[in-house]
Amino acid sequence: MKYWILKRLLLLLIVLWGITTIVFIINSVVPRDPAIAMYGSFADEEDIERFNERWGLDKPVWRRYYEFYYYILQGDLGTSVRTERPVIVEIKNTFPATFELATVSIMISFIIGVPLGIFSALKRNKIPDHVTRFLSLIGVSTPNFWLGLLILLVFYFYLGGVGPGRISSAELEPIKITGLYLLDSILSLNWRSFIDSLQHIIYPAVALGFFGLGIVTRMIRSSMLDVIRKDYIKAARARGLSLVGVIWRHAIKNALNPVITSLGVLYGAYLSGAIIIEIIFAWPGLGSFAYNSIIKADSPGILGYVFVIAIFYSFVNLIVDAIYRLLDPRIGFVEV
Repeated sequence: MKYWILKRLLLLLIVLWGITTIVFIINSVVPRDPAIAMYGSFADEEDIERFNERWGLDKPVWRRYYEFYYYILQGDLGTSVRTERPVIVEIKNTFPATFELATVSIMISFIIGVPLGIFSALKRNKIPDHVTRFLSLIGVSTPNFWLGLLILLVFYFYLGGVGPGRISSAELEPIKITGLYLLDSILSLNWRSFIDSLQHIIYPAVALGFFGLGIVTRMIRSSMLDVIRKDYIKAARARGLSLVGVIWRHAIKNALNPVITSLGVLYGAYLSGAIIIEIIFAWPGLGSFAYNSIIKADSPGILGYVFVIAIFYSFVNLIVDAIYRLLDPRIGFVEV
């Protein structure tokens, strides 16, 4: 296990280096001047020269690449050109909102998708199965931005639900403990804040997690159909165990293995793909920070966003691999 972890960490470092290098190269070759993006088309040559000198953009590419990794090794992600604040501070302020949104989205995908998939497998080729498969097909086919706009139109405009954002007013914000409004509301016993935060997060979470809901439903259905055909399931039923007991004690544990693996990928996708949803719902998260950094050609902000998402994505998949091993000890830690 020790060598497995070391190999995983080495692979993580290689992946981080590769991803950040590719993004750095793309930022360097894209024909867009950050000075013009910040000052507008009316910036004169003197303004552009002063801007480039201040932010080190007049240095050769190899020098900026070297300095980028030199400061990263010291825990410094640089300073945002757009906000003129350290990128690490911006990430610290915005990441909890994105983490909370992605976590609620993955919970929706898992908590709803697993029972639907099991129910569909048990009712194979019957009307409930056809309906569930149709809904899961809609889930994997519906773009999240379109669903987000539809939710805004129906629930906000026509039904008068809570507005976009993370909370209705500053006075309802819970005491900051973790930065996660739902968790902080519970820890501080602020139930008004909890209800308001839940009302605000449920719509973007549904829009973001609907795709994963379709994926989980289809995967658990396929896996459950395979498991319930096994001889040990038939033997358990022959011994007089009820269908619910067989599913709960034997089938579901083995059927969850491929779903657990997919949840790690989905979680990373939710973290990195929440940009559009955060813009639509005015969610003040890391995705909004990344979007504004891209608009203003804020290279430190973009690289910081990519670096943090890559770390968290790899870390989540590391945890998923460990959970996969715990669910089925026969698998062992896969060598890489």
